[in-house]
Amino acid sequence: MGKLGSCNRILIIKPSSLGDIVHCFPLVDEIRRSCPGSEVDWVANTEYVSLVKRYPGVRKVLSFPRSKWGKATFFHDLRFFISDLREDSYDAVVDAQGLLRSALIARACRTDVRIGSSEAREGASRFYSHIVYPENRKTIVHAVQKNLRLLGALGLTPRYSSEKLIYDSSDQDRLDRILRQVAPDFSGDFFVLHPGAKRSIKRWPSLYFSNLLDSIHRYFPSIRPVLIGAPEDRSLLEEIDGRTRSKAVLLPGVIPIDLLPLFFEKALFYVGNDSGPLHLAVMAGVPTVSFYGSSTPERTGPFDGGKGNHVVLGDKVPCSPCGDFQKHCDHQSCLVGVTPEAAFSKILSLIPQRNQPSDRVSLNPMARRSA
Repeated sequence: MGKLGSCNRILIIKPSSLGDIVHCFPLVDEIRRSCPGSEVDWVANTEYVSLVKRYPGVRKVLSFPRSKWGKATFFHDLRFFISDLREDSYDAVVDAQGLLRSALIARACRTDVRIGSSEAREGASRFYSHIVYPENRKTIVHAVQKNLRLLGALGLTPRYSSEKLIYDSSDQDRLDRILRQVAPDFSGDFFVLHPGAKRSIKRWPSLYFSNLLDSIHRYFPSIRPVLIGAPEDRSLLEEIDGRTRSKAVLLPGVIPIDLLPLFFEKALFYVGNDSGPLHLAVMAGVPTVSFYGSSTPERTGPFDGGKGNHVVLGDKVPCSPCGDFQKHCDHQSCLVGVTPEAAFSKILSLIPQRNQPSDRVSLNPMARRSA
């Protein structure tokens, strides 16, 4: 498609989901490294715009009103979105989502170069001018690497790199105010548990989370547990906490998505299911223990280029993994087989790493919490 110098403005289409967006951030780094002076815009669902705006090198984030689908205002908001989308022309548009709606967004852009994967679903590849094919269909490739390979259509030789999320003192003040409102006595060392997931098939049993909390509390009574989740996870968090004596702080939908990495950065460790907040914890440089059964961790698991300390647990029963789009399971043997004792033993191996500095989140000019 010509010289790299002609790629002055590139649009990335990755509207969702949270973890998938995190896995797409390295595209920005690679474009900026290979094409100095280039400008990168991004299409994200409205609920993720605040997070994407914080990523260095993203010039503008276009808010796609996906959450309004089926509501009276959807087409009104869509009209404004398309108007914003066509405000600028692009040297190339990269569809990293690979669905029909994202391909149609690419088609609506003012560009002659639309890049996407041959593995895109719902017939999306029919709208691409440049189709990227996998090197080996039998080899499992992590989503980060798969996204980076899309840049091969620009003549780039992709390699993984990462930038820091930047926060300032006002962001810390905002986070502190939020925490004071829900937990006035919150202080000291803490760890984070995220027991939720959009699909129940991805959830480690809630009783196991309670048992794990008790084990951690017996060994480390001074470390405060924090349970996070979406607003609709409140009853789940209360159920888990109600079985224990650990006096957990419950934060269902309390901390905005864009501030979660800043909050996670101070945690000693993170434990959770295969869900978006896990990848924000990885981004924050926090040691993690996560549970994978229906999904393939080699494809969508924690990824930071091998710099962090992340443990993935799952019982390799014959039916696991059953697929990223499986919604129901009668037995969940792949997760039930991972005992709280096994998870606790992995946590013990992570705690010595608690003072390892983060290279993905920078708080400037405020200093990191001392040990």
